Amino acid sequence: MYSDRHRAKRLSLLGLLIVGGACLASATWAKVISSPESRPNIVMFISDDHGVEFAGCYGNKTIRTSNIDALASEGMRFTRMFAASATCAPSRAVIYTGLYPARNGAMANHSTCRPDIKALPTYLKALGYRVVLANKVHVKPKEVFDFEYLQATLPRNPKQPRRYRQEGLDTQVVDRFLADHAQSKRNQPLCLILADNGPHVTWEKNRSYDPAQLLVPRYMVDTPTTRKALANYYQDITTMDERVGEVLASLKKRGYQDNTLFIYTSDQGSEWPHSKWTVYDTGIRTPFIARWPGKIKPGTLCEALVSFVDITPTFIEIAAAKPPVNLDGRSFRDVLLGQTETFRQRIFASHSGDGQMNVFPQRCVRDQRYKYVLNLRPENTWTTHFTKVPGIPDSHKAVWDTWIKRAKNHPEAAKLVDIIQHHPAEELYDLQTDPNELHNIADKPEMQQILERMRNELKQWMASQGDPGLQKE
Repeated sequence: MYSDRHRAKRLSLLGLLIVGGACLASATWAKVISSPESRPNIVMFISDDHGVEFAGCYGNKTIRTSNIDALASEGMRFTRMFAASATCAPSRAVIYTGLYPARNGAMANHSTCRPDIKALPTYLKALGYRVVLANKVHVKPKEVFDFEYLQATLPRNPKQPRRYRQEGLDTQVVDRFLADHAQSKRNQPLCLILADNGPHVTWEKNRSYDPAQLLVPRYMVDTPTTRKALANYYQDITTMDERVGEVLASLKKRGYQDNTLFIYTSDQGSEWPHSKWTVYDTGIRTPFIARWPGKIKPGTLCEALVSFVDITPTFIEIAAAKPPVNLDGRSFRDVLLGQTETFRQRIFASHSGDGQMNVFPQRCVRDQRYKYVLNLRPENTWTTHFTKVPGIPDSHKAVWDTWIKRAKNHPEAAKLVDIIQHHPAEELYDLQTDPNELHNIADKPEMQQILERMRNELKQWMASQGDPGLQKE
């Protein structure tokens, strides 16, 4: 039983939350809703191009991701978390704004968000948080993404030539930062984004995997060069996983473990054909693991549909405020806390291209079972960096060329290459029977009702977003 004094305190706090939430919704930020030192720290480790199927805790029996796997045993593992775009800059912009690409402005890779929007640093700073982004940025303009930037990039390794990326997150710099924050700003809650470069290409040279023992996914053509490249990709993931472990050790050493929500995720799927730069699940479905001691039950599994657009509003609510009503995303805090097992009925995603390497825009809507894909330029042959960039040993075009060669004499390889390169205007997949999305059933008479429903859902969403792709369609 609560005393009258306790009831008064609870009512007082409720009043503050209501008033604070109203202020937030109208963009007049309430700076004090609860004492800053009582709010949790938020640390999110974002890897680069780590496909969900390449982690031990997601069922891969060969890859070594011991730290990510241990994290899953200590927290909640999401099986249906989706990026809103399968390209680096648009995906990160969604994470940090709570707005889909058409509304935040960053639709194509390397593009810029609109200058009039707000982002995660603005929201959380107003709530008393220190908001820091370490290493990889890949969002702009800086005026919108007003992070405190931490230079935490590993130096170049002469034994490991890199192209298209830096070496990775310098965890020693992160450790020193955590020690300093614990000493100088002990009572200020921290939101720390740790953006690694692995396993983005160029992949680390394989040191510990036997290519012959790897399970080649069904959306890849199995050649010796494919296996060599896949082993390099595995190696890069394992090295990145070691950095996850080093960060977790630093958090424990510096006293952050108990009152910290820690998240591991990746910006999108792997940089293989039919994955990154597409809206298929191999491109937009990501690993997402959350640990929050005393709040999240260890070893739990979440099968709710959740989108990256929901991350910023969730962080705002965790910081004890009501998210603004003009965001596309909404908070899944109750999912994290195990108070509900469902969230979205459907998710949406878009891909708008990456320069002249990739001119194949797509949009999609996905529910628990079906995926509808709209191709805005079906007349184009699908190409990306993977099919066009030469000079990367055991990777990209060197791999792709072996697929094309194999396709000349092997019908199965020829069929897969054709599926990867050529797409009709509309695609429909039953994800229950076809998780790799290799059998388009849009023309099946028995699927026309589902096709029409999902077609309309996507068009309504695109219209609500002001998506310029609707005019092309």
